[in-house]
Amino acid sequence: MALEFAYGDASSPRGHALVYFDDSGHQTYYASYIVLLPVTVDVSKYVPPFLMNQVGDIGPGDMSAFAFPPSPEQVESLDKLREVSKKREDDLIYGGVCDAGDVGASMMKVNDIVQEYLECYEKVNGIELVMSDDEEERTETEHVNDVVYSLMSEPDRLGELTKLVGRLRYAVDSGESILVEETESDIEALSNYLPPSYQIDSLLKWAGSLENNSASIADLYLKRCFHLAREEYVELGKIEEEISNLIA
Repeated sequence: MALEFAYGDASSPRGHALVYFDDSGHQTYYASYIVLLPVTVDVSKYVPPFLMNQVGDIGPGDMSAFAFPPSPEQVESLDKLREVSKKREDDLIYGGVCDAGDVGASMMKVNDIVQEYLECYEKVNGIELVMSDDEEERTETEHVNDVVYSLMSEPDRLGELTKLVGRLRYAVDSGESILVEETESDIEALSNYLPPSYQIDSLLKWAGSLENNSASIADLYLKRCFHLAREEYVELGKIEEEISNLIA
């Protein structure tokens, strides 16, 4: 659907716009404001830890274009919107009819227009919004399962680690190099969500090795993770002694 510009032009979008709606009787007007940021934002850096589960699936590009308020608010008049958009040099876009009482539907309409406006901007300018150095580095190192791992509980992560170690041992024993690389990548990604005290690097080293006793040592390192998680320190001491004896 082509955007309907009441002020401004689709051939030269400014990157910031007022979007307005009216009711079925065309008597009341509602508006929101669209912003296309020139850099991407990693929202997780600015969210308190106790809220991380709520934003864990937000990617670095998800906040590069947004509207606020998320659902349009009632405004004085259409003439006032035109006056403001001209003074500020904002694009003014007509979004159609909306039901202010249905906040969910209104938010969806606004989101659709945000995406259309972003696509219009990128098409005209022939560029995508710029990533900051931090975000570019993060994107290069992102793993396909990062979001899944971030949302797992600690027991679920340990269960996933157990499956991955078993898969890695199978791949090593059967000489399947591609599966070895893929599984090692999965374990490395998962390790970002496990405490350093679990020594996943050592576990990965022995799980991917063909040396004598490597399978037994890897199994002990895996058990060590579970004892740490359960705070079973007596058993942990025994496991570490066994590891030292086998490595020696």
